[in-house]
Amino acid sequence: MLIEELYDALIEAGASEGKAKAAARAIADYETRFGGIEKELGGFRSAVEKEFAGFRSDVDKRFTEFRSEFAAFRSDVDKEFTELRSEFSALRSDVDKEFTEFRSEFAALRSDTDKEFAGFRSNTDKKFGELRAYVDKEFTDIRGTLKLHNWMLATNIGLLVAILFKVFS
Repeated sequence: MLIEELYDALIEAGASEGKAKAAARAIADYETRFGGIEKELGGFRSAVEKEFAGFRSDVDKRFTEFRSEFAAFRSDVDKEFTELRSEFSALRSDVDKEFTEFRSEFAALRSDTDKEFAGFRSNTDKKFGELRAYVDKEFTDIRGTLKLHNWMLATNIGLLVAILFKVFS
């Protein structure tokens, strides 16, 4: 395959027929290579988009699981508070008789609840920190890979331009 317009222009410019054919074929080969490069870049882009979609789906899934666990915990806490309120209402009717005893039991329950909340908050902060560190690392890896690919593409384009200047100069 050769590019006829280029061949005709080279012949008109005074190049020999053999050199004109060789140059026109070489440029046609580069056109085929460009098509292959564009196809590979399209495949790479599709693969990156697919990987990113998978990553995003995984992050969404983890956030959904976290929300579900948090909702279950909140439901348990609400249930516990409902039970405490019920006990408090029952004990309130006998305030004069059992006020001192109730106060000590309530203080013990509050201490346990505070410990539970502190433990949950610590665990939640830790899990969120781990998840954020993981997401930050993944985005850093993706950015680094994209920068490398941009550099490689720029190098190839620069090389191609240099070759074209060499061929046509």
